[in-house]
Order: sequence, then structure tokens, then C-alpha cells
Amino acid sequence: MIDNALARLRSVFHRPLVNSRIASAAIGVVELARARFAKGHPKKLAHFLRAARRMETASSRESLTQKLQPYVRGPLASTAREHQINWSRYITSFGRIYEKSAIANSLLLKAPGPNGEKGVLYSSFEYNWLKLLVHHDARSFLSDYVLVGASSGSPTDFAPILSFAGLSDDPLFIGISNVSDIPLYSMFRPVMEPLNLMACDWNDPAMFAPRPAAERDVEIVMLANWLKLKRHWLLFEALRRLPRNWRVVLIGRDSAGRTEASIRAEAKAWGVRQDLELITNIPVDQVSNWLCRGRVSPSLSDREGSCVAVTESMMADTPVIMMRDAHVGAKAHVNERTGAITGRRDLWRVLGDTVTGNHSYTPRAWALKNISAAVSSARLNGILRSLAERTGRPWTSDIAPLCWRYVPSYLDYNDISRMAPAVEALTERHGVELVKFKYS
Repeated sequence: MIDNALARLRSVFHRPLVNSRIASAAIGVVELARARFAKGHPKKLAHFLRAARRMETASSRESLTQKLQPYVRGPLASTAREHQINWSRYITSFGRIYEKSAIANSLLLKAPGPNGEKGVLYSSFEYNWLKLLVHHDARSFLSDYVLVGASSGSPTDFAPILSFAGLSDDPLFIGISNVSDIPLYSMFRPVMEPLNLMACDWNDPAMFAPRPAAERDVEIVMLANWLKLKRHWLLFEALRRLPRNWRVVLIGRDSAGRTEASIRAEAKAWGVRQDLELITNIPVDQVSNWLCRGRVSPSLSDREGSCVAVTESMMADTPVIMMRDAHVGAKAHVNERTGAITGRRDLWRVLGDTVTGNHSYTPRAWALKNISAAVSSARLNGILRSLAERTGRPWTSDIAPLCWRYVPSYLDYNDISRMAPAVEALTERHGVELVKFKYS
């Protein structure tokens, strides 16, 4: 009994200080103070960039924007790049940028054309952008291509973005992970332009074959890796007040220190009575099948990026339940048609009402209209076409539509062969090799 109580306490209190807005703002103040007394522009800029992620008020952002201007488009615009400001984690762990020059999680969407028509490269994750700086002539690359990035978290790390300052008159278009981050991105114009498209906005509807309500045989399906940030414990607490015979399927992935065994131990500590089904490390097509069988899909993280699992559930026509305190990008898509936002106290009741059909949700219809891969690709195409028009460059062909199939992929499989010559030309002219992600 005591061991279970301690385990529950560890679940509840493992991250509150890390995610506290007050703590984050305090860190921002400390970083700005350290910048004031730092000697030399590289050290000063390092503190500015760490503070930039924590500027919650308009006045603080305006003040920091002024301080950043010499490094954004002034005489010190090369500082972040030349001194590799705040690159350490990309060198040692997140991406290991010096070990391999090839770029993964990226997709060539358009080939350059005559008369200065630029191509388009879509590239996920900050470490891939830094590889362009470390291994290639980024200035030459950007003279031929527009770089569209997808940030890995919220708030993002601005160091890789600022490292491109002074290399091109065109901005980097960086996809956000949370709409609340757009004012933060704006501090770094014109080096970059925030792209109001999240990684969760690129689902391919064809990957999902939703079952009618009468044929759904799983009451609750939760798609979330086994990390603590996913807060499975909230579900376990709610399950204690829900029918014992409900079928509950948890789909996740093992990671360092957290496995299927960890989840089962946590469920036991919370007194879960249902016979949980845990499914680990399955391919993406099997994931979509399970989502189409569920009656409700809870997503319970307190803080992460956009969370593709949320909109995948919507495409499966499965209502989504998210937490009121969550800082998760896809939360912006939860509405009266797609699901519900609730608190810890009422989670069990909202799950119960959703499973028993006490709602009028139509998540797939909403997602098809607003956040499908085709819709998002059309939005991106319009933004890039407008850039060409503003800068006086031709636009004779549109981008190849993309989607997320665990990683960025062509929406139309025929584009793999159609774009192959352009991919080869990218390697021949700029040495940039795109490698296929290996799913394991």
C-alpha cells in the first residue's frame, strides 16, 4: 500500500516545476540579467537566445527584439553561426550534426526553375538545418531553394534559426508547434517567418478507414509513447471510476528507462481494474487501424510539441479528450466537433459520456476541411507563391503535396519517382543528400 501511494505521488509531481509559467518567466529574467553582465557578444547572445523562449509579455518581447537586432540583421548577424551559439546539444546528442552530413526527415517539394525560380526543401527538426551550415555552402543553397522547417517543440530553440542570419534575403519559413509561440518567432524577423502550420496538420485521410460506431470494439485507445510526460496516470486514475469490462488499448514505444513494464507497474499502483492491452513499437499503418476502432482517444500530456496523435485520432473519426492545463499545439484543434477539453476531476465523466455516445462529435469531417494534408499543402503553396510574387521571381510550378506518415512523405506516391531527378540534382549541385528515415 505504501509503495503504491509513493508511486502515485511520483506520477503526479514529476514535472510541475519544470512546466511552471512562473518558473519559466523567472529563468527568462535571470538570463537577461546574465546577458547584461556578460563579456563579449557571443556570451551575451547565448543568454538572449535562452531568454527568448520565455518572453511571455508583449513588453518583454519588444525589449528583447531591440536587443537582438544587431544579431538579426545588423553588423553582428553572423555571430550565432560563427560561434555556434547554443549548439552543444545538437553536436553531442540531438542529431550529432558533425557525424553525418546526410539529412533525414526532409522532403524536396519543388525543383528550382529558370530565371531565378527557387525550389523548396521541407526539413523537420533543428539539427537538420544546422547540418546545412556545418557540411554545406548554405548561402549557395539558399540562393536556389527556400527552406521550410518544422520545429520540434514549444517553445522552440531559436539558436538554429538565428544561425541563418545574413545568408539570404528570403526568410526561413518555420512551422510552429503551438500558436502561442508566434509572437516569440516574430522577434527574429526577417531571418525567419513563422508558418502557422504544425506537424499535426499534415495527416493523409487515406491512411484511416474509420469504423461505424456500432462496429467499434475498443472503448478507450490511447496513442502515446511510454514517457512520463504523457501522463498515463491521469487515465489510470479515471479508470478506477469506469466500468471494469471496458476494453482499454494503450499504444506506445519503449524509451530509455520507460517500457511497457513501467506502464503496467504504474497502472497497478493506481489500482486499475480493467485488463489493459499494451501494444509496443508497431508500424504506423497498424496504429491507424487501432485508432479507427476506438470510441475515444485521450491525449493527456502536460507539455510537448504539436502532438500528431491528436489529429490522427480525428482523422480516424475518434473524438479526442485533452487536459485544460496542457501546453500542446493540437489542443487548438479540439472544439465542439472534435472532442473536449477537461480537468483532472472530470476526466472520468467526460470519457464515460464520450464512450456511451452522449455527444455529437464529427472529428473526421472537421479535420478533412481544416487540417488534412491536401489543405495544409495548398496553404503552404499559397504562402510560397506569394513570396515569389513579392520578390519578383517566377512561379511556374506548385510544390508536391506532402503529408506525415510518421515522417514527412509525399502525399502522392507517384511524386517519389517524379521528384527523383530533382533530388539527384540537389545532391550534385549542393552536396545535400536526403536519406530515408528507417522506422524501427
